[in-house]
Amino acid sequence: MSLRMEKVNSEIQKQLMDIIQKEIDDPCVGFLSITKVDTTSDLKESRIYFSLLDETKYDRVKDILKAMNAFIRVLLGKRIQLKILPELKFIPDTSIKYSVDMYKKIEEVRRDDQERESK
Repeated sequence: MSLRMEKVNSEIQKQLMDIIQKEIDDPCVGFLSITKVDTTSDLKESRIYFSLLDETKYDRVKDILKAMNAFIRVLLGKRIQLKILPELKFIPDTSIKYSVDMYKKIEEVRRDDQERESK
């Protein structure tokens, strides 16, 4: 990825976090974190990966972000200067949950191994 695209992704992430925290008044979105922004090189689309503290609300938050997409995009367009403002596609980032689940499984296997060794 080019330095320019890294800067674009970083700026989009920064501005979206600010917009979501200050402009969207919904308690479900309160604990949202944008984990990654991946913009195509032609600036047509940005995939916005987000995570939540409460994983049961992913569907609701995704629907809220989809419904407010045009509003968010207008505010983003006022904050950053790009020749083409990309379409925003919000995607739940489940990698954190996956990492936690893997850690729990590893710990479970370790405990089982320790129990077998102590017998």
